[in-house]
Amino acid sequence: MQTSRTAHRNSRHSRFQRARSAAITVMTLALISTAAHAAGQLGDLTGPWQLFVDDYLVAESTSLTRVYHAFEKYAGNPVMRADKPWEGKAVYLYGTVLPNENGKGYRAWYHSYDGSYRMLYATSGDGIQWTKPALSLTDFNGSTENNILFQLTHENHNPQVLHTPWDPDPQRRYKMLYFEYGRTPPVSTVTGYRGAWSPDGIHWTECPVNPVLVDSPGDVGNFVWDPLEERYLGYPKKFEEVRGFRRRCVGFSATGIFESWPGSTLILTPDEYDDRWAADSAAQGAHTDFYGLCGFAYETMYLGFLWIFRITDGQNDGPIFVELVSSRDGVHWRRQDEPRPPILSLGAEGSWDDGMLFTPNHPLAEGDRIKLFYGGFDATHGQESANAAIGLATLRKDGFASMHAGGEPGTLTTPPLEKVSGPLRVNYAAAGDGFLRAEVLDASGGVLPGYTASDCAPLTGDHVEQVVTWSDKNALPVAPGPIRLRFVLQNADLYSFAVGR
Repeated sequence: MQTSRTAHRNSRHSRFQRARSAAITVMTLALISTAAHAAGQLGDLTGPWQLFVDDYLVAESTSLTRVYHAFEKYAGNPVMRADKPWEGKAVYLYGTVLPNENGKGYRAWYHSYDGSYRMLYATSGDGIQWTKPALSLTDFNGSTENNILFQLTHENHNPQVLHTPWDPDPQRRYKMLYFEYGRTPPVSTVTGYRGAWSPDGIHWTECPVNPVLVDSPGDVGNFVWDPLEERYLGYPKKFEEVRGFRRRCVGFSATGIFESWPGSTLILTPDEYDDRWAADSAAQGAHTDFYGLCGFAYETMYLGFLWIFRITDGQNDGPIFVELVSSRDGVHWRRQDEPRPPILSLGAEGSWDDGMLFTPNHPLAEGDRIKLFYGGFDATHGQESANAAIGLATLRKDGFASMHAGGEPGTLTTPPLEKVSGPLRVNYAAAGDGFLRAEVLDASGGVLPGYTASDCAPLTGDHVEQVVTWSDKNALPVAPGPIRLRFVLQNADLYSFAVGR
């Protein structure tokens, strides 16, 4: 099995060196990796769909604009509040939410803060009503009737849980990384991320040698399993001098061996556009930091939730909200087109989440929707007293960005795609008399007979998955070489497409 995994990983690494004409190979390999590796894996988000959050599959376009779409917050938020003595006033995600193994309901690994950090566990049948079970594992004020997982010191936090059911050791079906400051001798004397594993996500055994990732002062980090490259990914906080300020930035570490991580390297820093607001600030030294990055494999690429920290007092106070970033390798990240609207916005002034927002290590995909549980604060970073709770937000499947056409028809043409066959499916929304059509071109741009836009049955309405047809054809032609796809749309949005079964 290890040999097979290595072969897949080596073949996938080479894809980033190929011309864009090999884009369809990305799709094929994503399906192989998902089928071979993620059987039974909870929270896997990979699949065959190609998104338009970047220009990777856009060779030409006319009369189209890229539109970003924010998560919609649940009207009944928050869905979980701090209501236990050991939680203080703040429960939030840094952490993880996964579906139950039986497919019904959810499990959350989250944390609280009341001067001490505590890593906690909760369950829910619907994601709205949450139960904090008495685990009988950890003492709090003389009782173990609480939902505290374990307590190494008063500073362990940020529980990042990964489901790895393929591990041959049943005691290691779940894995966790969490942060320890290393200033509580003799128990913890080294700063970094400690590893643990568990058969059930509740009873944890620490790795024999900890921390598994020695990293300082990266006390905020997000970790996931990457099914595309078959590796563990980590994005710890790093500090770097950027345009006159020592700023929080994003680091990167990856490994195939859970117990051993290389030190993180710097991959993402705030640019000048991030500081555009600071010129209007009355505070000296106002600037932008990146408080964290939740990066994860999604369909055939990588997406990330970037925590934007605007330091309004020039020191350590300010709001934190979330923007979208995208990548084709998990290392080199593309920012949104300006003006970079938030993918998750702060709540209205006076609301429970108007100060800071934090996301788990990845969202969940359920049918036609993406679910994102998140932590929200009613105060900014530097304020002494703050309440925090957990909320829910949702988004259309693949709905992070779309290519939009208004009243004038627009077109989008892909680069040449190799080894394309089977049905062409699209995720789109057309308003009123709007429509979407597609035509098939040869590599040089000539339209193939029978596959013109006029042959294509117009797609109307709103569908996350619809097969494109041409006259009596419901699949792409079997071509001797690469083909291109051209989408024609009017008063419509195109989110993504997929080829094959």
